[in-house]
Amino acid sequence: MPVPEQLAQRVAALAANNTSGASDLLREALDILTAARATGVDMPDVARAVREAQPTMASLWNAAAAALSPDRERLNVFVQHVRRAPVALARYGAAHFADLNAGHDFRIVTISYSSSVVVVLKAIAAARRLHVSCTESRPALEGRQLAADLAAAGIAVTCYGDAAIADALDTADAVLVGADAVAPSWFLNKTGTRMLAAAATYQSVPVYVVATRDKFVDDAVAGQLGERPVDPREVWDSPPEGVRVHNAYFEATSLDLVTSVISDMGVLGAGMVPDVCATSAALHG
Repeated sequence: MPVPEQLAQRVAALAANNTSGASDLLREALDILTAARATGVDMPDVARAVREAQPTMASLWNAAAAALSPDRERLNVFVQHVRRAPVALARYGAAHFADLNAGHDFRIVTISYSSSVVVVLKAIAAARRLHVSCTESRPALEGRQLAADLAAAGIAVTCYGDAAIADALDTADAVLVGADAVAPSWFLNKTGTRMLAAAATYQSVPVYVVATRDKFVDDAVAGQLGERPVDPREVWDSPPEGVRVHNAYFEATSLDLVTSVISDMGVLGAGMVPDVCATSAALHG
């Protein structure tokens, strides 16, 4: 049977969302997949539509694979895992940073908006004084929302223009960024992450990636992650003749620039990532 109009509209809204973090988008995708299964629609069509809505986000590929599994319980298990993951992230993140550079305000630099990063930041702030420096994250400016959310939670925050964020590294204890996908040798996040990670490494500031297990993929799936089309007019709506505007939301950053990955499985050294990615292949059969 065809995809019901209501589900089609939800998929379209999922595709149009360019400000929410990957974890928030995953929750909506899981709701769509669960509703589709309950209505008995053609699951391959819905799963494909969900993947194509946000083609860079590995967690949506893994969710779609779970929905297509012959084991009908696999999707339910996946949903339960996603619901439990933030608690584990908070626990591991707070524990890891509890004693790092103790005795003064802990200063973290981040980029864009990641609900997983927010979970870890709030857990750290519950245990010690925290100051966060973030980018405004053009062109969608989701970093401003991050700054507002942190300030509302009582966390000291300074918001920088994207090109100025390296200034915050002079006094930073760590860089903490999210991920839309984690592959065996790289991770995907908002454009600007690579420069921030490289600058932090140059200044000997440790770089941490926050990613739940649903974002890990093996090389086979990583090679299928697509670049979502974005409107260049978000950057410059009326460029002069002869000027081509490039607008890209996401970029890959080498795990060589990463100290550790904070996950709901624990804190992983970069060398452990390929083994975790290999286990995700079971979802895709």
